[in-house]
Amino acid sequence: MPQADKEWLSSAEASAFLGVHPTTLRRWSDAGQLPCFRTPGGHRRFRATDLAAWMENRQMTALASGADDLVQDAIGSTRREMAARRVSHETWYEALDRDEDRQAMREAGQRLFGLAIQYAGRVTHREPVVQEGRRIGGYYGQQCAAYGISLVDTMRAFFFFRESLMRVTRPGLVTRGQYDTEDVRMHRQLGYFLDQVMYACLASYEATGHRDRYGSATK
Repeated sequence: MPQADKEWLSSAEASAFLGVHPTTLRRWSDAGQLPCFRTPGGHRRFRATDLAAWMENRQMTALASGADDLVQDAIGSTRREMAARRVSHETWYEALDRDEDRQAMREAGQRLFGLAIQYAGRVTHREPVVQEGRRIGGYYGQQCAAYGISLVDTMRAFFFFRESLMRVTRPGLVTRGQYDTEDVRMHRQLGYFLDQVMYACLASYEATGHRDRYGSATK
């Protein structure tokens, strides 16, 4: 029977599930880090759902230790690229001519970067994160439509920031300087998350309509 279909796993099965040596599994169990059940004969049994939750928490702890740095790296990299590419002359940037409007978009962008990295590292309970990402995407679409930014320029801005985030998280999210199968999985999730943000942005833009800042329709 596949391990994923079993509620309780033996020590050998639990070791294979976590990808660790049985001695390591016993040490974690004896230290109280991994919950287990002892049979009358003294054998350890591990609940599969407990192991999955423990593994996700371990991954998230490792990710969280570098998540803030990654967000700051992404922000710094984006700012440098904006200066190098003279983004301040782009139509979508010039449309936000008030400092408070640009600041609001920056704060939303920082929040989005953090959510993207958080989503990429999760194995379960991802939907609340992607829902918040969609909300921010909807906010972007609404703002761009309200400020008269064309849909083409809205997408140019989105892909500028998308590529900035994808670059800064490569070659690895957890272990810098390495790129393994886990990083491949995480980058696929990152791509999915950003796609959902883009779809929400487009839907919101379409719903709001292409309007100027005074609210007059220009469709």
